[in-house]
Amino acid sequence: MNNQCINIAISGLGLTTSDDLKIRLRKILPNNIGINWTNISDQNINCILINEHFFEHDNIQNIIQNKKIPYLKISKHGDQLENTDENLLCIPINDELILKDWVNIKLLNQTNVSEPKPEVTTDHIDLENTPNHAPIIKEIDFFTDIYQQEIRKILINDQFGTLAIIDHHAHLAWLEPTREAYKTDPSIQYTAASTTDFIKVSRKQHHNLENWLFNLVWQNPNIITTPSLDKAYRLKFWPQPNMADKKILLQLSASFILGAEIQHVADKLNIPVHTVQHFITANLAICNAELISVKDCQFNKASNTENQSENQGFLKGFFGKLKSRFKF
Repeated sequence: MNNQCINIAISGLGLTTSDDLKIRLRKILPNNIGINWTNISDQNINCILINEHFFEHDNIQNIIQNKKIPYLKISKHGDQLENTDENLLCIPINDELILKDWVNIKLLNQTNVSEPKPEVTTDHIDLENTPNHAPIIKEIDFFTDIYQQEIRKILINDQFGTLAIIDHHAHLAWLEPTREAYKTDPSIQYTAASTTDFIKVSRKQHHNLENWLFNLVWQNPNIITTPSLDKAYRLKFWPQPNMADKKILLQLSASFILGAEIQHVADKLNIPVHTVQHFITANLAICNAELISVKDCQFNKASNTENQSENQGFLKGFFGKLKSRFKF
C-alpha cells in the first residue's frame, strides 16, 4: 500500500471537531497512506465523516449508496458504549479504540485506496529517504513573489500535501493541523486558493504570516539558496524565533538590526557562516532584510569607537605631560 491516498470528506462539523478528527485519523492511519481532505462534491471521494443530523439527506445517501463508500456519523449525544451502530462516533471522544476499530474494519478494508494526488498529507515526513526526483532548490524570489500576487488567498503545498493557506494582505496564515512541525522540502510551491481549499486547513486559529514563514524557512535550510557571505544586510524589524533557537536568533537579530556583513557576524559571534547565511535567507523570504554597503554597517562599530577614544585619550594625556615637562 506504499504511496497511496484516501480522499476523506468532512461535512456538517464544527472547526474544532474537524481538526480533532483530522489529527486523530492521521495518527491512526499507517504512515504510508496519505490523506487528501476534500468535500462531498469530490468525484474521487473514498469516505465521508458526516454530522448525524445531515446523514439522512438525499445527497449524502446518494453518494454513500452509489459509490459504496464507508461513512462515519458524528454525534454529540448518546453514549458510544450503549450504541450498537458501528458507524457512529460520539464526541467528545473518550475512547479512541472505537475510532481505531472503525478505521481498521471499515475504512481500510472497504476503501479502494487511490494513487496519491498532489494533496497527499503525511504526519511523519522522512525527507532524507523520500524517493522521486530531487526538486530544484528555490531562489529567494519564490517567497518574495508571494507578496506581489494580486490574489490574496494563496495555497502553499509540497509533495506531501497542504502546508497552509495564507493571506499576504492581512499577513495571516491558516495551517494544516497535522503539519505544524515546519517540515517541508524543495518541492514546496504555491497556487491561488479556492474557497473549497479551506477544508484542508484549520480555520479556528490563524497565525502571523511573517512569523510562520520565517520559521518555515529557518527550519528547512535545504529549500532555498543562500546569499554570498561577503554581503551586508540590515533588518527592518525583529523576527519572532522558535523557542528552541531563541538564543542564537536573538544574537543574530541584534547584530543585523544594526546592519552587518555576514562573514563579520559569523566571526564575531563564533557562529557557522552557513547558519548566518540561512538567517538572512529567512529574513529575505519575509521581506525583512535589505542589502546595504559594508560602510553602512553599524555592527561592532561601538567597540571600535570606544577603543579609538581610549587611544585618543592616552595620546592626549601623554602629549600633555610632555608639554608640561618641556614647557612647549
